[in-house]
Amino acid sequence: MSARAGLVGLLALVSMASVSQGVTFFGSAAGGLSAEAEFTLENATTLKVRLRNTSTGVPSGFSSSDQLLTSVAWDFGAPGSNALDVTIIGGTVLIGPTSQALNFSAGAFGANANVSGEWGYGNSAQSGLLTNFITALQAGSTAFSATNLDGPSNLDGPQGGLVSSNMPVSLGGLGAIRNEIVATLTLSGPISNLSFLNSNLVRFEFGSDKAFITVPAPSALAMLAPVALLGRRRRR
Repeated sequence: MSARAGLVGLLALVSMASVSQGVTFFGSAAGGLSAEAEFTLENATTLKVRLRNTSTGVPSGFSSSDQLLTSVAWDFGAPGSNALDVTIIGGTVLIGPTSQALNFSAGAFGANANVSGEWGYGNSAQSGLLTNFITALQAGSTAFSATNLDGPSNLDGPQGGLVSSNMPVSLGGLGAIRNEIVATLTLSGPISNLSFLNSNLVRFEFGSDKAFITVPAPSALAMLAPVALLGRRRRR
């Protein structure tokens, strides 16, 4: 499909805490879209990512699936580098402690339930995404090892993505996870800290390439510089 044209201004914010406490990125955009990702290094080869849809609304024309937060992406390597020093090689995805799954044919699921089968990971940049990512979409991703909650062996994305507690648009029966997930990622090699987040971007995706929120490096945020919300379609 052709790229969806247009730029919408936004303001992206990031909270930088000490390495042991984690690093949290906040991104928001016109129309009420917003997301949050907290990165915590559990040990040298285990990275925990808490991903949350905090939207209070959506841009005009967004559908049930468009409102879902489907990906968060970052880069382990240097900005602009294609050489990957570390990659994601597996992990698990659980429903957040105050969250629940909605409309899945396999049944109702509450806090801490394993929903790994609805998510995957990747280490090669896809359209609109950065090099390393977790996603509810099939394109360019390897599914985590678990049963898909609606049966198919491949990812259903955007189904399985995150809807905000506010739920701006009715899901209309679409399977989703309300509020947040916690992904515990196994890395291919050791990292000693979260310094890769100091010099790289974090990017959130809504729907299947419907919109992206890019959060710049903390140094760029010192001036609270505006960035852009990009919307385009991924070839499915």
